[in-house]
Amino acid sequence: AGKPFVWPVHYNFPPFYTKQPNPETNTQRVHHWKNLILSYCQHHRIFVINVREMMQSSPLFYNEKISRRLQAEDAVEILQYMSAAGLSEWLATDKNRCLVYWRKPAEWADVLYAWAEERSALDSVMTLYELREGEDTEHADFHGMDHGLLVKVIQILEKQDRAVMFDAGSPDTAGVKFLGPH
Repeated sequence: AGKPFVWPVHYNFPPFYTKQPNPETNTQRVHHWKNLILSYCQHHRIFVINVREMMQSSPLFYNEKISRRLQAEDAVEILQYMSAAGLSEWLATDKNRCLVYWRKPAEWADVLYAWAEERSALDSVMTLYELREGEDTEHADFHGMDHGLLVKVIQILEKQDRAVMFDAGSPDTAGVKFLGPH
C-alpha cells in the first residue's frame, strides 16, 4: 500500500556500511545514516527500532543487492548520535530498543491536537487505544504510535492545558480528553 520507499544513492555505496577512518568522512556517513533512518521510519511509520531484530530482518541495515550490512555497534553509534540530537531516545540501558523521532514529541503534540480539532473531538474522551489503533486514525501519521511515546505526547498537551489524561489502570483503557479553548 502506498508508494515504495526510495533509497538514497549512498545506500548502494559499499563504504556507507563501514566506519570510516577519516573523522570528517565518518561524520558525513553518520549524518547520512541519520537522515536515512528518519526517512525510512517515517515512510513505514516505525516508531521503535529494535536493533537486533532490524539487523536480521530489515533492509534498512542490510542491502541485499550489494551484500552489505551495517554492524550492530555502528547502528548503536548512529542511534546514539541521533539521541544526542534529540531525534531518538533509548528505551533501555542495553541500547537495543529506541524511539525514533521522525517528528519530535512537541511536533506530535501539535499534530495530535490538530487532528482532534479537525474531527471536532475537543471536549470529548477517547482511549489511547482508539488513538493508536482505531479506524478513525488509520490515515493519521500517529496511527500505530508506540504507547509510551503517545503518553509523552499527551503529557506535553497537558502542560499546555490542551488535554487531560485519565489512567484507567491499563494502557488500553487509559483515556485522554482534548480541551477546547477556555
